[in-house]
Amino acid sequence: MTARTAVVDWSGNYEENCLRLAKHLGTNKIRRKLFDEIYGRVSKPRSRKQMRMDARLQPGDEQQAQNELDHLWRYGLIRRQENDGSVNDRSRYLYSKDPNVRAHREMIVKYADNPRAAAGVSTKRKPAVKVTNVKRVTVRDLKKLKHLKVLYLTANPDEQNSLRVDAEVRQVQEAVRGSKYRDNIELLYRPAADLDSIIDGLNDHAPAIVHFSGHGYSGGLAVDHAKVARPKGNVLTFGLLGKAFGAVDVPPRVVVLNACESVGAKKALLPSASALVVMRDSVSDVAATAFATRFYAAIAAGQSLKSAFSQGKLAVEHASINEADIPELITASGVDPAKFYLA
Repeated sequence: MTARTAVVDWSGNYEENCLRLAKHLGTNKIRRKLFDEIYGRVSKPRSRKQMRMDARLQPGDEQQAQNELDHLWRYGLIRRQENDGSVNDRSRYLYSKDPNVRAHREMIVKYADNPRAAAGVSTKRKPAVKVTNVKRVTVRDLKKLKHLKVLYLTANPDEQNSLRVDAEVRQVQEAVRGSKYRDNIELLYRPAADLDSIIDGLNDHAPAIVHFSGHGYSGGLAVDHAKVARPKGNVLTFGLLGKAFGAVDVPPRVVVLNACESVGAKKALLPSASALVVMRDSVSDVAATAFATRFYAAIAAGQSLKSAFSQGKLAVEHASINEADIPELITASGVDPAKFYLA
């Protein structure tokens, strides 16, 4: 039995998740000793007996130590897995760090230590809203704005390294739906994308933005083979993708490649597009989703390409560790992203 992984939306509910975990962490002395020991320098999973000794608990605290480890695991503060024999002390379970809790440990402990301060934190369910000088947006104002079409392509053919692209699309849709210019933006979602679906989308809609989310590498993208049985990916090189963009009368103005190592697309795609958003290195699901959600929320709010990109990077910094410098904005000669508006 492998370690249980909690499905938690850290990019969209950061404050609320920290507050919830802080409440369950509490100030119980034995629980805090075990929590601090797990998130200390030792990285390998350890048994209850090892944890009790490392945390320097008294022999009489053995049952309470087990109770507190169960509590930490039950509420998602640590991970628990079956002992595969790596610890030879007849323990059934081993305990280890949860990556998300480790990334946000400082904030969780801060709220656990100071419940009064935690009570004043704004969340989605308990927002602190102050509205002043509201500018009224009329139907006439909206009709003056551009109608932006986004061809949103996803591919997830690798069963061994599955991505949460469906969750990413959902969060982007919700962000756009909540924007003041939502009626002027159309997301054209195309899952299991391949070269044909890309060309068909370009022909049918002439989108201003073409977005791809999925696996990538330095030379191209992993697209779907479009068959139901035995999912398998095909390689779409950046050179071929660039030719597809150049083979239509109205190529996209912006191309967003939310895929690992997609920076290699610069030479092939920039002649057709005015701007590219790519990833310099491998990017996690959390970072990719955080970037896309905030990027399109900003575009839908009427922000410039530069500001939308900056907000996307800020969301990555907020939700993920050491990935804020992976997204890169590349523009064609003479294009000022600060003056580049899509909506």
